[in-house]
Amino acid sequence: MRNKPEEYIEDVLNNKIVVCRYVKLAVQRHVNDLKRTDIYFDEKAAGEAIRFFTLLKHFQGKNFAGKEFELSGWQAFIIYSLFGWKKQSGLRRFRLSYTEVAKKNGKSFLTAAISLFMLVGDSEEGAEVYSCATTRDQAKIIFTDSKNMVLKSPELSQLIQIWQYSLVYPDKLGKFEVLSREYRSFEGKNPYCGIVDEYHAHKDDLLFSNLKAATVAREESLIWVITTAGYDLGGPCFQFRKMCIDVLEGRLIDDNLFAMIFTLDEGEDWHNQSTWIKANPNLNISVFEDALKSEFQQAINSPEAETHFKTKNLNLWLGSGNIFISDEKFQKCNHDYPDLTGCECWGGLDLSSKYDITCFGLLFKKDNIFHWKPWFFIPELNLIERVKKDNVNYDVWLRQGHIIQTEGNYIDYGEVRKTINTLQKKYRIQRIAIDSWGAGEIVTRLQDDGLEIDPYPQNYSRLSEPTKELEGLILSQKINFAGNPVMRWMVGNTECKNDGSGHIRPIKKDGKNIHKIDGVVALIMALGTRMSDKGKGSVYDTRGILEI
Repeated sequence: MRNKPEEYIEDVLNNKIVVCRYVKLAVQRHVNDLKRTDIYFDEKAAGEAIRFFTLLKHFQGKNFAGKEFELSGWQAFIIYSLFGWKKQSGLRRFRLSYTEVAKKNGKSFLTAAISLFMLVGDSEEGAEVYSCATTRDQAKIIFTDSKNMVLKSPELSQLIQIWQYSLVYPDKLGKFEVLSREYRSFEGKNPYCGIVDEYHAHKDDLLFSNLKAATVAREESLIWVITTAGYDLGGPCFQFRKMCIDVLEGRLIDDNLFAMIFTLDEGEDWHNQSTWIKANPNLNISVFEDALKSEFQQAINSPEAETHFKTKNLNLWLGSGNIFISDEKFQKCNHDYPDLTGCECWGGLDLSSKYDITCFGLLFKKDNIFHWKPWFFIPELNLIERVKKDNVNYDVWLRQGHIIQTEGNYIDYGEVRKTINTLQKKYRIQRIAIDSWGAGEIVTRLQDDGLEIDPYPQNYSRLSEPTKELEGLILSQKINFAGNPVMRWMVGNTECKNDGSGHIRPIKKDGKNIHKIDGVVALIMALGTRMSDKGKGSVYDTRGILEI
């Protein structure tokens, strides 16, 4: 007989439950990982964690107060995953969990329950659990819910002492306390579990970073982050959310991170009520359809109410629609390369800085399809440092052959030139577009090698049309990336900036330097110089988008 988490997994994968693609990816990740041999799933541990929740009772609402807490399918799957997955050492796999869900879906109750499990249900000696938020009042919400759960549970009330600002578990010297942002340091504290509630409200990552640093002394610590969507796209929560999506979509690898994001899928009409369940997995359990419809009607009548409804009831980060191309669309443009030997092509070279990534790529057209072949260069001595600092898989991509490592602590442009000259012998390079700023000596050297160079300033007039053209090629699946993971990551890092007159150019998402887009810029320049060549300089004035 299937248990509740297994039912949820099967129903999600068989489309019996309406969920967004991020939830499907989280469930599929679980199923895929069951085939791995470096980690394993402990059914007994997962079951024990779920059984703990039967000790808990609701304390609010006429339909729930006094009743045993029954996990919803999505909640059961989260508990099942967090406490069932193990490393080969037997220690738990996940040390960091991110859950994003619309309001009134029972997130505070679930969080309080996890807090109590980590305090008394996990057999940790001297467990320290902290509820952390931007204000003490916010942090006390989870603490108060936990305290009320203890009061309603005969079993837990015998184990836990309730004080004004703490819960104490004397048998194992454990405690649960409240911390707010004024705690800039966790010095003297040894967290076993850190609860970060409503992370979207955090203006910086100071508290979160200090909490992470403080948990390293515990072998099976857990940081539980739970939030609704917010408004600050430059804030730490939205940045962390993007990293979670990168992990779910396979652009990044982080075996310690678990993520579940409940929201509408990209491009869905928020007026379509059948999609609301994607952001509200507890629809008609703790979130009632009539109440949602009432708030929806207010949103129709008021722009302010619309913003609130989209953000808090549909879990949409407003303003996050600037991403250039979705990963789903990019993934449809990946096939094996045909034999391109001897084919004509156009190059793009984005040099960046000597300490950063440099990309050279060649753009081919064969059988009515464009093919983009990039080569990425990174300095040898700062590669590992960048892996740790940026949390990007440069080392993995190096082993897979997608990155070329140059000696020293800065890019060896001689190695870049050498690679280009080798490629020149294999392909018919027509011209190479290079950012005219800071190109310097390498332009002269490449010209000495017989290559034609197109100085390519990074402004709207040169970048707008090829950027639009690239978007069209991807949407029509007329370009092939051959599954290059570095290019996939960079496309996901790319947003478009508009000058207000309909001209666009690529920029790093949120302006963050860790979000590299060198491969995209190189491709746009290669496409732009080809468009100039084929259109004899008139393509921008006549057609706008290259005919394919």
